[in-house]
Amino acid sequence: MLSSAVQSRVRLNTDELHQLKWLLGQFISLIAIWALFGLEMSAEPVLLAFSLMLIASMLWPGLPSRLPETFWKFANPLLIVFIIGDFVLHGVEFLKPMVRMVMLLTIFRAFQYRKAREDLQLVLLCLFTLVVKGVMTVSLLFAFQMLIFTPAAMALLFLINLLETSKTRLLGAEDFKHFRWSRFLSRLAHGLDFRLIAFAGGLFVGLVSISSLIFVLMPRFRMDQALPFLQIEGSGKIGFSEHIKIGDVNSLSADDSIALRVQVPDLDNVPSRPFWRMVVLDEYRDGAFQVSNSLKQAGRIAMEGTMYPERLTGRATRSIEDDWVFYLEGDTSRYLPLLGSFDVIRFAKKAKFWPYIQTEVIMLEQVPSNVFGYSVSGMRPSDRIPTTNADRAVLDNTSGPIPQPRGKPPVAYPLTTLVVPNNPEINEYLQGVVDELTQGEVIDAHEFSQRARVWLAENYTYDTQTSVTQVEGDPLIAWMQDAKRGWCEHFTGAYVLLCRTAGFPTRAIAGFAGANWNDYEDYLIVNNSFGHAWAETYDGQGNWFRVDPTPAAGIAGLQSLSQSVGSIQTIAGWSAWVDSLRMVWYRRVVNFDQSDQIEMADDIKNYSVAFYESFKRELLSYWNDFKQWLLSGWDREKIIRILLTISIFCFGIIAIRSLWVWLRKLASRSGTITTLMGGDPIRKRAGKLLVKFRPVWARSEGRLNSEEKQRWRGVFEHLERLRFGPAEERPDHKKIFREVKKLMRQEPKQG
Repeated sequence: MLSSAVQSRVRLNTDELHQLKWLLGQFISLIAIWALFGLEMSAEPVLLAFSLMLIASMLWPGLPSRLPETFWKFANPLLIVFIIGDFVLHGVEFLKPMVRMVMLLTIFRAFQYRKAREDLQLVLLCLFTLVVKGVMTVSLLFAFQMLIFTPAAMALLFLINLLETSKTRLLGAEDFKHFRWSRFLSRLAHGLDFRLIAFAGGLFVGLVSISSLIFVLMPRFRMDQALPFLQIEGSGKIGFSEHIKIGDVNSLSADDSIALRVQVPDLDNVPSRPFWRMVVLDEYRDGAFQVSNSLKQAGRIAMEGTMYPERLTGRATRSIEDDWVFYLEGDTSRYLPLLGSFDVIRFAKKAKFWPYIQTEVIMLEQVPSNVFGYSVSGMRPSDRIPTTNADRAVLDNTSGPIPQPRGKPPVAYPLTTLVVPNNPEINEYLQGVVDELTQGEVIDAHEFSQRARVWLAENYTYDTQTSVTQVEGDPLIAWMQDAKRGWCEHFTGAYVLLCRTAGFPTRAIAGFAGANWNDYEDYLIVNNSFGHAWAETYDGQGNWFRVDPTPAAGIAGLQSLSQSVGSIQTIAGWSAWVDSLRMVWYRRVVNFDQSDQIEMADDIKNYSVAFYESFKRELLSYWNDFKQWLLSGWDREKIIRILLTISIFCFGIIAIRSLWVWLRKLASRSGTITTLMGGDPIRKRAGKLLVKFRPVWARSEGRLNSEEKQRWRGVFEHLERLRFGPAEERPDHKKIFREVKKLMRQEPKQG
């Protein structure tokens, strides 16, 4: 039986190795195309079509040979013209055309029968695609894709090197004419060399280990910060923006994808149903809530890096260090979710932002296209938001609603929170409802708020569908007059108009309400389906208090109107476990910075010192005990114990040696175990003796007579049979080995 290496060479011929090399190229091309999904670079239907084409070429490798020569003749110049035109049309925004260029070149190379040089080009194109995906998304999926791509690319490079002598070889239609996957996989399985696979696995583990070490030790920087052209603005797919129409928030109810993850300092301090404020909408106009122009300009200062609100508001900072760490998914919103007032906000990367001082809202310069991390210290989850002294002075000296102005100048914030539609019929209707609620009494904002919530709950029910869709005039008033079912935006909008009509300043809030708890990694998960709208009303004492006018029946986990919050549910199962991996990725990889490096170095140092001290103490303790035992006197029992210990030790060595000899004998009879033992020991021994025997025979041959030459030649042939011949036709190897040694000992005497 031949050795495993010889078997591998026999069972996989050169043509099959070329086929395997080409199929590996198709596989890494498929991974690269897969990586482009989710990037705002090219149409996903095109990527899907390319993916299906690659899969088809892998299932039926003869397909590229069916493309006519005319196609390849015109494909290359047309591809060049398209790439140049794409760059020209996009001007300075060259990242998207560059990625599309790499994608097209990858597909162009993948659908060809390639030479070694073209295979190397394909590896570089695929690697570039994956690196761009990692820089732009920093997602866990990228890590998984690289984990698959790396061993496949290593195998492809190994085959390119193995076939170096036949690098001019080019596959053709005849090579795949009789190709069958079942036969190819069977031959591949029989031709695999366990030692080669083990070596490749060790090489891969070494590569990952070295890469991890470099990641830990290298100076911290982000590629998209060092190269500004890699910064791409997200699309802001959910409905939290400066202008929200009725239905924008409700459209999120069916979207269960994750929008936000929050690492909390103490779960006991988290409200049972947290309200994550994102945007404050103070102006109502034409059936939509929006941020007024005056609020956009008032108190808004462009900043970068870290924000300390007390420097802008004069409010004192708490000394408690309780960081809330937020991970906002890409393409969510420019507005950052917050639970309330805070002391310090820090960003994981350099970011330009605008704080709305009056409303405690933070807006980024652009929508992040990938995960955006930030930490908040001194967070005060509360249903009250303090107003500024200037706004309080205005609100405390104003009473009654303000009709929507038709001309200029418009009403400035905070008076925009009292503006109602400038329509006599609408105002008459709203005033009638307000009179019904107050019944002629003089009540404060809290009492009116409670009565308005009860009135809405008694007259309308929560539903994601409503009978009032297309109407003329004000959609909120039409809903209040003609509908019985509606969602959070209807209830919040109606509540805002009623409060303003009653003279209580009120603004609409959009964000998320609720959260789930992931028990694997201990953090909160906020889904897009938690999108919600509620209101904040001024209490006349310097605070805006939160009001959720949506009836409890429309909120998961709530049973009655008096119950304004619901318990945070703990999630488990496969999806929760996978998401916990993403959280580990964000914590330990994406946000790994210089402080983490210092902390890790300190931990390693402290652990090493503690381990050394502990080991030294234990060693000294055992040594002192041993010396005391030796010096404590000798008796019969001690001598017997020492002799018994020595006997057990010697017996163990003999047993291990006997087991090793038995395994070597078994290895010489079994081809499968031979590989596990590192090869046939008889073949190895014969090979070593051949190396020594040849030069000795060459030196002695001139002094030997014919009979002695025949003897030496016979021994040499037997030795070659032991080294290269079938195992079942071997001569007595022990006798041959003894004869070889005997002849080699005689050579010096003859000399």
